Formats: sequence, structure tokens, C-alpha cells
Amino acid sequence: FAPGSILALFGSQLSPSAQTAGSIPLPVSMSGVAVLINGVAAPLYYVAPGQLNIQIPYETPTNSTVTLSINNNGSVASRTFTVGMAAPGIFMDQNSAIVPTASATRGQEIALYITGTGAVTPAVPTGAAPSSSTPLSGLPHPSQSTVVTVGTLPASIAFIGITPGLVGVTQINFFVPSGVSVGTQQVIVSIGGIASAPAKLTITN
Repeated sequence: FAPGSILALFGSQLSPSAQTAGSIPLPVSMSGVAVLINGVAAPLYYVAPGQLNIQIPYETPTNSTVTLSINNNGSVASRTFTVGMAAPGIFMDQNSAIVPTASATRGQEIALYITGTGAVTPAVPTGAAPSSSTPLSGLPHPSQSTVVTVGTLPASIAFIGITPGLVGVTQINFFVPSGVSVGTQQVIVSIGGIASAPAKLTITN
């Protein structure tokens, strides 16, 4: 886990009802439910009796064990977990294929989405998204170095940043290497030397 990333919590009696955040910045309380990480309110994407989706605050200390507390209308449960500098995770479907683009040709530019980049520059407030008027060059991007590989080959990154409307999610546009083999290949994103789990990309020609 890393500051700024999405965290899904599973359990029972976490919330009296299901509710999805309807605006940005994200709320820190819904249906009487609040989550604190080391005492800092965590923005909420979604709450339900069996699941909470939250953003880990950017203020969360790294390389340390932190305390997470869930308050469901006065009933509190706490757990601890470890937070690192980065913990990249690629958004993929149930078959581990990249979404929204599961296949591509060599040399094609495609996009993927990740969470868990850790600190970004320029900084964006916890729970917030960049303004729609922000130029591409001014969008928040990982402070640490980012590498994308397809198969065993490095991919050239055309764009990386948190785009307007996204909270805790970074878009990466990259070019499929011309030398990669046809067939199913693994795509890995590394932030600051920390690698994501591999996602699948089918190279068609």
C-alpha cells in the first residue's frame, strides 16, 4: 500500500447501507461511516455493509506500520497495515487483462490505469482531482521514476498523470515495443523500483 492509493476493505457490519460518493472532493463520511488512518480522515469512494473503498491519505507516513480505524455510527474496529513509498497496481479485468485495452499491435499507443504511485508532483490534496483547466504538462505525476515493460522490453511512455475527474488513479499512455512477440505478453509498471503484479496484453501483429 502507498499514500494516495485506493484501498478496498472487506468485512461485515462496516456500513448500515450502500452509498457511492457523488462528488469530488470525496467525502470523509457517508451513511455515518468514517475511516481514519493514523488519525487522518480517509476519503470514501464507496461504503456498504461488506466493503469500503477508501483513499489512503497522501499524508500517511511511509515505510511504517499505520493504524486504520473504521467508525460505523459509533461502533469502531481497528487494524494495522504497512505503507511503503509505492505499491503500483494495474487496473485489469477478471482474466488479468489490461482495461480498457486488452489487445494491441506493435508500435500502437495505448492507455492503462494504475493506483499506488505514492507521492505525486505537483501535489494534489487528498480526496481531490486536478481541475479540468489544468494543462497536460501541469497534471500530477509520480515523484518517483516510472518504467513500463511489455514482455521483457521497455515501453516508451507518452504520457503519465492524474487526469481531471480521477482521484488516486494515474493514467499511463505508452507505446507497445516494436520488437515484442505476437501473443499474450505481461505488462508490468514499476514505480521507484517497486513492480506491480503483471497484467496481460495480447499482441495481435
